[in-house]
Amino acid sequence: MAQIRVVPLPFNVHPQPPKLCTSPFLLPKATNKIIISCSRKSDISDAVLASELAREVGKINIQFLEREDAMKKSKQLLFGELCHYLNLKPEEVKKRWMKTMSEDEKWGLIRGFVFDWGVNFHPLSARCVKDLVEEHLGEDGSASNPDSAVIFLAGLWKLMGLSPNKP
Repeated sequence: MAQIRVVPLPFNVHPQPPKLCTSPFLLPKATNKIIISCSRKSDISDAVLASELAREVGKINIQFLEREDAMKKSKQLLFGELCHYLNLKPEEVKKRWMKTMSEDEKWGLIRGFVFDWGVNFHPLSARCVKDLVEEHLGEDGSASNPDSAVIFLAGLWKLMGLSPNKP
């Protein structure tokens, strides 16, 4: 009969994870930087510099609006699926959610919805779904501000000496 022999390995044989370097010079640099050149081969005027900055701010504003619009559509889709799951009209769901349901009932409903809905779609956490539904129901009563992207960077516009109403 064969015997199995166990040989313990010393601790230093096992590889250790690399230590993180905390030097700011050796950390990876961010790849999403906005580069506005202040010194080129030829002299750059303040107007050109301001126009480059305004163009970059415009890009940021567009990205902000697109992200905001995508979140709004996601909330609407999610709320529509929740209404379909409950076989109720959106007005009825809103009324029950805001007035008659306790927190425990909301959590139970959301957990059941996420369990069933997550089979066909990318699953979300119950807390995330609950937050999105509450945000969607909160947005129904308030009018959205179309100039939110301009307000988002109003301080930058003031710094440039421009009016936020005329980007």
